[in-house]
Amino acid sequence: MARLPSPILEARRSERELLDRLLGLYEEERQLYARVLELSREQGETVRRGGSLASVRRILEQKKQCLDLIGRLELTEHRAKVEWEKGRQGWSTSGRRNLHEAVQDVTRLIEEILICEEKNDLILIEQTRVV
Repeated sequence: MARLPSPILEARRSERELLDRLLGLYEEERQLYARVLELSREQGETVRRGGSLASVRRILEQKKQCLDLIGRLELTEHRAKVEWEKGRQGWSTSGRRNLHEAVQDVTRLIEEILICEEKNDLILIEQTRVV
């Protein structure tokens, strides 16, 4: 079996390292966004059943903490994202596909959160009209 030239091995190792970092980032973000979605649903239920303002504030604070953590994660891995984009054309098809799927998973959660938040806003608006 022929040995691969060192630059090819180095490129594969570099891709793997970047891919592992970014997949790890998106997995952490997926978990945090899933928590935000759960909290958004809880917020809607709390408002729907006339829960206290203090209860809603606690939920909002938990959501803020999750989003702040996501922001810090993004800042931490910004360089890896830039490196991935610069070398993207040279990365393997499977690596690009895996990363794309991870990003899509996070994107779907964000979309679900936005829909849930819009519903929560409508519930709140409706309740303020009744009062």
